[in-house]
Amino acid sequence: MRNAAIRAAASTPRAILYLRQSTYREESISLLLQETACRQYCDRQGYAVVDVEADPGISGRTWQRPAVQRVMSAVEEGRADVIVLWRWSRLSRNRKHWAVAADRIDVAGGAIESATEPNDTTAAGRFGRGVMVEMNAFESERIGEQWKEVQESRFKRGLPPGTVPWGWLHNDDGTIAPNPDQAPAIPQLYEMYISGDGTTTLARWLEQHGYLTARGRTRWERCTVTSLLDSPIHSGQVTYHGETRPGVHEGLVSPETFERYRALRIERAGKRAPRANYLLSGLLTCGSCGVAMYGQTVRNAAHPGRADYIAYRCNSLSFTPEHGPGYVRLKAVEEAVSAWLAQYSHLEHFPEREHVSPPQTEAQRLAREIQDLNEALVKLTVDFTSGKIPERAYSATAQHYDARISTLSATLARHEASIAIAPKLPQASARLLLETWDVSSVKACREGLRDLIERITVHVAAKKVEIRPRIGETMVIDI
Repeated sequence: MRNAAIRAAASTPRAILYLRQSTYREESISLLLQETACRQYCDRQGYAVVDVEADPGISGRTWQRPAVQRVMSAVEEGRADVIVLWRWSRLSRNRKHWAVAADRIDVAGGAIESATEPNDTTAAGRFGRGVMVEMNAFESERIGEQWKEVQESRFKRGLPPGTVPWGWLHNDDGTIAPNPDQAPAIPQLYEMYISGDGTTTLARWLEQHGYLTARGRTRWERCTVTSLLDSPIHSGQVTYHGETRPGVHEGLVSPETFERYRALRIERAGKRAPRANYLLSGLLTCGSCGVAMYGQTVRNAAHPGRADYIAYRCNSLSFTPEHGPGYVRLKAVEEAVSAWLAQYSHLEHFPEREHVSPPQTEAQRLAREIQDLNEALVKLTVDFTSGKIPERAYSATAQHYDARISTLSATLARHEASIAIAPKLPQASARLLLETWDVSSVKACREGLRDLIERITVHVAAKKVEIRPRIGETMVIDI
């Protein structure tokens, strides 16, 4: 009754958009494209969009998705009247989950609607939606079975069952070949590691020789190098579910070299001391060179009697003789960040630091253009099926639309990857982080800071820390 009264008092139906990006490549639809279509649908229906929730890269087979639980609660608690999806499959590809969700929303007096598929509430409409849900469940099961069969078949034929590591390319016939720009580095990396060099040295070597990561970044991390060298593909082998066999491709190093690397890696891991968990490791940037800073216990070899101290150290210090000061005491920096967090959590107003970023503006434009092309393609198909245009004209125009949509979608994906995500209520997030600070793990606190802070620059010589939040003005604190 309370929810019904709240909805009755609302002059405009309140919509909450739910977006989900599939883990399956062929079904992975841009979140921004989904949001654009949903907002256009709400404009046509006269709905007021009160919130947008998204589960990026999560399978529709599972119901344990944070955002889908939040949209369900929003309707049940009377904060929204209708859940708007891009397509029915975005909510779930599981029959049971769909039935439970539909029943919960129906009991709450709300509705679930699709921006691109029929929403008829008659018996025939509900039957049609049920057919679509069944088709989505069938498609999910078919994709899973098909992908498993493809992977097993490729492995049996000596082909990599999934993606290939840095240094390799897929051929059109399904085989793989060395990437001419990257492959020459692979044997050198194995040789350096076997000779005693660590992954940090290998990462710096890749950077100094101009190699970019698989994502096009100039900065190489230790874990990225380790993941690269762990692939048996470099030795002419393929692996699937723990089983390894010779591949049809020729390796860049011998299987013996790869096994020697594996043995050394296990040996070094056993000797390595437990890694300390530093709060700001990776969040700090050196003001002198722009390289990340990491926590480290500093021991003074020249004065053994002096007590050790914990500091954050610039990661390029060993490779840049002219660098200058590269250490800063851990306590000083963490106290500065804590002071900033306390002040930030009490801000009532966040002045705009800058306009919407160019990647975000361009991504929105691309999403609108893709949506317009999709609608034009639907209209074209309707005209063709009704006999208004000949088959030849339809085929040529449809191919043009498909090619344009494919090109724009690839461009949209690149722009979306460069958009930083900021919390909707930053001061509330900061307060929650402060309240749970003493009982949360270092990792949880670090992730909370990552959501709030875009960059922390440490100016060691000037003894200052520059904190740039995702939302709000940059603050400089003395240390």
